[in-house]
Amino acid sequence: MTPQPTVAPSTTPPTDISRLPAHERWRRALAALARVLVDPEQTEQVLVFSLYANAGSMPGKLHHFFDDPQGQRLYAEHRLIDTKSVDLDALAALPAGTLGRAYAEFLRTHGLSPDVFEAAPTEVTDPRAAYAIQRLRQTHDLWHVVTGYETDPASEVALQAFTFAQLRAPSALILAALGILRGTRAKPRIVLDVMSAARTGHRAERLAVFPWEDHWSTPLVTVRSLLGLPVEPRAAA
Repeated sequence: MTPQPTVAPSTTPPTDISRLPAHERWRRALAALARVLVDPEQTEQVLVFSLYANAGSMPGKLHHFFDDPQGQRLYAEHRLIDTKSVDLDALAALPAGTLGRAYAEFLRTHGLSPDVFEAAPTEVTDPRAAYAIQRLRQTHDLWHVVTGYETDPASEVALQAFTFAQLRAPSALILAALGILRGTRAKPRIVLDVMSAARTGHRAERLAVFPWEDHWSTPLVTVRSLLGLPVEPRAAA
């Protein structure tokens, strides 16, 4: 999903996903996925695909977010990661090696802005579900920072495998599988990288409810240790 300077609004009219039958959700999900396969630059369609592909399993997974005290706290405080809530200049001024400095440098190096996910998905009317989805979108680049996965195709596929191990989101599994099929010839190690990423995601603490804002000044190696991640992650080959 990264990088992208902006996320264009979906061409699909806002609809309460919970009211759609499964066949219609998957029709919309696969239509969005087809657009991405034809034109990988349509990165906003990855969000559309993920939204509809994961909608059926969302009710059963929300409790993983909101049964956790940290998830409850995030929602109660309505924590957001955007330029209104986070001073990127201040993060960039933090000591080298801190989470905040690494995050600010990642965004600037890749020409990204957290405001790309400023709005919650209009297709989700349940405020708790909408917040959880928005939080995951807004912290996506932080997942890149702590896992060490870059934004090249092979690394994005590995991050999808890591994400599936963490969230059991159908979209992540499908994107990882497609990435393997499309990337095996160019990068024979991609299968091993994906398997390694999935194992790492399974062993790690739950990144979805981690209070990133409390750790801007914390050394990145310490944050990785808190999350059960390798202190010096190995990049996808």
